[in-house]
Amino acid sequence: MHKDILIRIVGGFGIGVTLGLLVQFFVAMGIEQEGYAWVVPEFQAFFPSEAIAIIAQILLTGLIGITFALAAQFFEIARWGMLKQYIVHFAVTAIVWIPIVMTLWMPKTMANVFSLLASFLGTYVMTWLLQYTFSKRDIEQINAMLKKEGELHDN
Repeated sequence: MHKDILIRIVGGFGIGVTLGLLVQFFVAMGIEQEGYAWVVPEFQAFFPSEAIAIIAQILLTGLIGITFALAAQFFEIARWGMLKQYIVHFAVTAIVWIPIVMTLWMPKTMANVFSLLASFLGTYVMTWLLQYTFSKRDIEQINAMLKKEGELHDN
């Protein structure tokens, strides 16, 4: 159990940092300035140096990755229904992801806040619908196999 959690933390941190660097790359390409922006200037303004801002960004994107990795365990709670799993996972990840993303990359306009919230919610709805469809198909296949096996034993 503890080993699994440690693996999730380390793996989640690594994936979060990697994805954060990828996002920052695309954000930097969209910022009109002379060199590569390791952090968004608005975020860097919170810190005394660019190096500290970069470290903070790495830690924050790592925290996002850890949150998603650990929150995935909600889907392993069999006594919870799929809807409850998704609602709790959504709430936990949103509480961490939204403020960090807004702090790191999003300009603070109402349109951008709405866009961020809509994209996060939209992604969740699409993910839930896909997962529901796959789960329903799997259940139908299992039921068909059980029915076929029951028919074989009846003969």
